[in-house]
Amino acid sequence: MDQTTSRLRKTFHYPDDNDSDDSLPEALDEEEQDTLIRTLQQQNQTRNKQYTIALLSISLLSTLPYLATLFQRTTALLSILSITSLLSTAYLLSIFPAETTGLQILDDLIAPPQKNLKAYQNYHSTRTPPLLGNGLGAGGGGPIGELLPLLNLGLCTVLVIAGRVLRARAEMWNGFGWLPGFVYAVVLIAKAVMGSVDPEKELGELRYGFKGA
Repeated sequence: MDQTTSRLRKTFHYPDDNDSDDSLPEALDEEEQDTLIRTLQQQNQTRNKQYTIALLSISLLSTLPYLATLFQRTTALLSILSITSLLSTAYLLSIFPAETTGLQILDDLIAPPQKNLKAYQNYHSTRTPPLLGNGLGAGGGGPIGELLPLLNLGLCTVLVIAGRVLRARAEMWNGFGWLPGFVYAVVLIAKAVMGSVDPEKELGELRYGFKGA
């Protein structure tokens, strides 16, 4: 963290205790700072979209092992529920921005401190857009976006418990019950990481903080 802050200060020409007049690089003017911030933000959005597509592919491909057990009487129900959970995860990836999980507690931890409503709105207007439309959860407040993350979390828990209980009664491959929960956990962790990176916010604070000093 200290190394990152040091690099940002040098990029925007903010001196620290170890700097000397001879070691400081030439400062960027305001237009160059804006260009750099926009470039980094666009790169971050592109990278987040690529990660989202990769996670979406993983969620869909993870349904394939359950097709073999879908028509077996002892595992049919669990197979249907597992496929439902994985498709729900894929759908949530499609309707939410890359940095949004839909779980309010987790999103509150990911979101940066909000000084006022205008700053909050400006911040979210720059985040990576969802893959499908404008999103339903945090963006539009739709019931699917509000309820599906919690329902999917509960379904993953049920599958883990049911998989352990029924393991002795039915032939199931290793990880049958916990694969949907594992995929959803990976998605949530990835979204938390993506949400913690925002070049525009981090560099913007240094830039405007310096201007107001």
